[in-house]
Amino acid sequence: MLSFREVMAFLGIVGQTFGLIVFGAVAGWFTLFAFQQPERRWQLQSVVFGVFFVFVALLARFSSPGAFGGFLLGTAGAFLYWGIFKKTASEDEEE
Repeated sequence: MLSFREVMAFLGIVGQTFGLIVFGAVAGWFTLFAFQQPERRWQLQSVVFGVFFVFVALLARFSSPGAFGGFLLGTAGAFLYWGIFKKTASEDEEE
């Protein structure tokens, strides 16, 4: 039979993974937002891109594999959705 501590540990791992999926989606959206602005400020782009990769490196080193995979899943989903699918949909509407 499962103890209370094992159940809470499992719920913590699931919560951490789902939280990092959402945080990965937000971080991916913000990174793309900084790169798709019409002003193209290179200072903002370099800082956002550098912080994003530092955060990925820290997650790879210090988080659990499931949490890191959740973050990468959320980030990949954001890059695909807001980077490719929304961009091609807006390009199709302009033509």
